[in-house]
Amino acid sequence: MELGGLMNRLDRRIEDVLKRNERFLCCLLPLGDPDLKTSRELVELYLESGVDVVELVMPSQDPYLDSRQLSQSAMRAIRAESDYSEYFKAIKQIRQDYPNEPFEVMTYSDVVEGYGIARFVEGLGVAEMDAHLLADATVIAPNLIDEMDPLLEAASIYRIRFMPHPFREDLLPDIAENGRGFMILQSITDETGKRPSVMGGNRELIDRIRDTGTRASIMLGYGISNSIRAREAVNHGIDGIIVGSALLAKIASEDYDGLAEIIKEIKGAMIL
Repeated sequence: MELGGLMNRLDRRIEDVLKRNERFLCCLLPLGDPDLKTSRELVELYLESGVDVVELVMPSQDPYLDSRQLSQSAMRAIRAESDYSEYFKAIKQIRQDYPNEPFEVMTYSDVVEGYGIARFVEGLGVAEMDAHLLADATVIAPNLIDEMDPLLEAASIYRIRFMPHPFREDLLPDIAENGRGFMILQSITDETGKRPSVMGGNRELIDRIRDTGTRASIMLGYGISNSIRAREAVNHGIDGIIVGSALLAKIASEDYDGLAEIIKEIKGAMIL
């Protein structure tokens, strides 16, 4: 799990957590919702509550692959602050506040293209971010990826790979060759399109990705909203999980005590 021969903060954190016989927890933190000052304060709450990797989300005008909660959060953030240079100032300050913590930034392609690809990657590099997830990377034309990937590599920033549901065999070669840090596997649904539990079929998908020999740890996401679902994911052999919508609901209601509690409960379920 290296880029340019050097382990970054993300690699070190995952390695340390797995050595403790735990699984790592990544949690989505929406920048700018309700405002950037609060977002910076919530980083401390996340870390103190047990989050291993914080995913900082820059709001998109159209986060069409994500939940209603994320879409509403993005609109609140954009109403509060529409200048993306302010978001880059915020992540730079977050890095200064937490020099040893791993941070991954998530965005959609509209944000990257609107800001300018080279300028966007430069901003990530100046802020010393460890990884970037382009949320719609598997559905957009490859031109943006082709331009962005060399810039990210030159800045020693991992691009996080994503395996959607339904499972796409055509993405496996890239995950095998280029996956770094972690990759995200979208959990399968039942026949109605819902996720009442972390279903057994996810184990086979985890094994298929792991069998590629990828250097990326495998993280399961979507539908994991409490300690019961987190424990189910752990029992399926996953390296980590990502949690989003359940936390956005707490942030929207400004229930920060409840936010801390749900993070602690989920992390507690990830200790073997």
